[in-house]
Amino acid sequence: MTAPVTSAPIAALDKAPQPSPRAQIEKAAQQFEGLFMSMMLKSMRGAQDALGTGLFDSAATRQFRDMQDDKLAVELGSRGTLGIAKAMADFIERTRPDLVGEEPK
Repeated sequence: MTAPVTSAPIAALDKAPQPSPRAQIEKAAQQFEGLFMSMMLKSMRGAQDALGTGLFDSAATRQFRDMQDDKLAVELGSRGTLGIAKAMADFIERTRPDLVGEEPK
């Protein structure tokens, strides 16, 4: 016989520790940097494609290349390669201390 479904797992999710406001801002800034990197890579690939096709160029290789570029952009954004994420998080912390949980100075 099966056990009845309870709401215990859902209640446990409510009690999970929430990340700090600063951590949430940093995560959003990293995602923005990743988006910026993705747009930059797509622009670079567009310029490359405008120059002509290669010997092994096909729709399948372009699709794989685009997926690879997206993964690369996410990874570079999470590492803060360009420093955009840190600059954004610091700017938000300076200009909006209420978002970070501090009192305005």
